[in-house]
Amino acid sequence: MAVLETELKTYEENREKLLAEAEGKYVLIHGEDVLGVYESQMDAISAGYENLGEVPFLTKQILRVDEPIEFHPGLLGF
Repeated sequence: MAVLETELKTYEENREKLLAEAEGKYVLIHGEDVLGVYESQMDAISAGYENLGEVPFLTKQILRVDEPIEFHPGLLGF
């Protein structure tokens, strides 16, 4: 199983409810648990480290249409 596969599945299973209640905010998910919704991504990340420690967890903006993020190796110094 890929890292965060369970968390991404949990997001998809809860997406409609999250959109209705908190569109545009950031969700914190660990495993099959939605742990909270936050105003900013940094708030969600901070809560993840404070509550879970250094384990994989997902923070994701709650959007109707996911926008892909592109990384270009030249911009990252590779």
